[in-house]
Amino acid sequence: MRMRIKTTAVLATAAAAALVLAGCSGGGNAGGSSSAVAQSTLKSTGWTTADRSDIKDGGSLTLPIDSAPANFQVSNLDSGTVDDATISGVYLPGFIQFKENGEWEVNKDFATSVELTKDSPQTVEITINPKATWSDGTPITEKDVEANWKALNGSNKAFAPLATNVWEDVDSVKQGSDERDVIMTFSKTNADWPSVLGTIYPYWAVDTPDHFNKAWAKGPYAADGKTYVSGGPYIVKSFDSNGGVLTFEKNPKWWGDTPKLDTIVFKTVSRDGVAQAYANKEFDAFNLNGSADNFKTANTRSDSKIERSLGTTQRQITLNGTSDVFKDKEVRQAFAQAINRQTLAQAILSPVKSPVTVLNNLIYLPGQKGYTDHASSVYGYSVEKAKQKLEDAGWKIGSDGYAAKGGKTLSVRFVIPSDNQNSANIAQLVQQQTKAAGFKVTIDTVPTDDFFTKYITTTTRDFDATYFAWQGTPFPVSSTKSIYYPANSGQNYMGITDDSLGGMWDTANGELDPSARIKDANAIDKVIVSLAGTIPLFPEPYAWGVRKDLVNYGPAQFQQSSVKWQDVGYEK
Repeated sequence: MRMRIKTTAVLATAAAAALVLAGCSGGGNAGGSSSAVAQSTLKSTGWTTADRSDIKDGGSLTLPIDSAPANFQVSNLDSGTVDDATISGVYLPGFIQFKENGEWEVNKDFATSVELTKDSPQTVEITINPKATWSDGTPITEKDVEANWKALNGSNKAFAPLATNVWEDVDSVKQGSDERDVIMTFSKTNADWPSVLGTIYPYWAVDTPDHFNKAWAKGPYAADGKTYVSGGPYIVKSFDSNGGVLTFEKNPKWWGDTPKLDTIVFKTVSRDGVAQAYANKEFDAFNLNGSADNFKTANTRSDSKIERSLGTTQRQITLNGTSDVFKDKEVRQAFAQAINRQTLAQAILSPVKSPVTVLNNLIYLPGQKGYTDHASSVYGYSVEKAKQKLEDAGWKIGSDGYAAKGGKTLSVRFVIPSDNQNSANIAQLVQQQTKAAGFKVTIDTVPTDDFFTKYITTTTRDFDATYFAWQGTPFPVSSTKSIYYPANSGQNYMGITDDSLGGMWDTANGELDPSARIKDANAIDKVIVSLAGTIPLFPEPYAWGVRKDLVNYGPAQFQQSSVKWQDVGYEK
């Protein structure tokens, strides 16, 4: 799956899903793109690196989050944000990690080897590090992996995970020579099989639907339901759910390199207050989130630097294909054609001097091998073509400038989160632009904490249109499936699909030849673009304000999901 993004962190766990982010923060007027940083000058990892010998022992790192976890089980329907995934990386084990270029490698802290041992049937063997142990003394074993598979493969509907991508293609998870030897056998070949090995939960947190949904609702607990547990370098020290403050301390049972920092604190702050809080030295790093005001405020701090990297954030507008106004594909396409995506991209990216590029593919990002423009022909800006589509669908523009049919005005309710000026900016631009084609857009600003729990959900779909971002993974093909197929997927906020997509994704995921797989993926892209349920806007590079002496943490395209938290700290 991919995950929605709603945080200041960067990349998700190495899951088969994408993260989700609710808009951007801050404000400021759009400037010309001539001041933008050239895309080619940006690196995949933008943080300052340092050897452990050059890092101070001690200190605390405080990072902002939009909200505290609604559930510490990231694959739960209440969860799945970048904040949640970043926090989970502090204490959960994962058998793989990513290098700067996006290639994966074995995470030696948790596994001594991860190998594809057989092509037919596809078989993967994981040898778990014999030192790997949950902080309550329980060893990390095959039992944990098997429980994760059963919870996330979709066979038991009572679990209801965000997505079943890749896990659904696993036929069995069994113990090999001993409890540290895991044998995964696939029923279908899946080229992105490593994508599910980035985060593993203890078996007692996922072994039943009730545990999956509730056991970690208030914190990552041991089997007793009272004691905090960890399989990583840090463990929860305290969690103030009312104040939205989560504090981690060193895990005394950690078997790897001794963590440099004494504590890591995640603190809830509003998007419109985070920059000033950073300037006041309440935080040590934060994502500028495309805000000129944040950029300016961050630079007022004397010990601050701006760090940049390439990103995997894909800003887009999602249309509710089950709502009255957008049930008709022609109306959805007309709405898309009435939006000047270049103007929207410029409004968000230029103020922080980031490259301005329109996104024209829903699977690949510009610069990725396989990126092909399929969206321009469907979403190309043309008010006249948008009007024509509406007229062909039976709508007529009245004297008030709005289209109507059967006495009903063509009204669109655009839902955005509060305390998020850039979301407001996007909504206002869409409101102005689409009016020219006959759409009457009403902006509905809802509480940020309710945005992804009450409005933008696959059960309520309490919106006509909305703006947020998908954060991709190094596995762009398999991770997009749950966004577009099936219609009732835990990540399909559009509520619509094309019946051909299931077979098309099976073909693409089972194709091991890279060139052939790109062709398969682009065939999928043509279909999901034509659905016009997701309007791609622009890819967003990362720009952060970071305390000058902070090392091994900051903006990164792929390595954000593989932060070595024990190596994060401050230069000597």
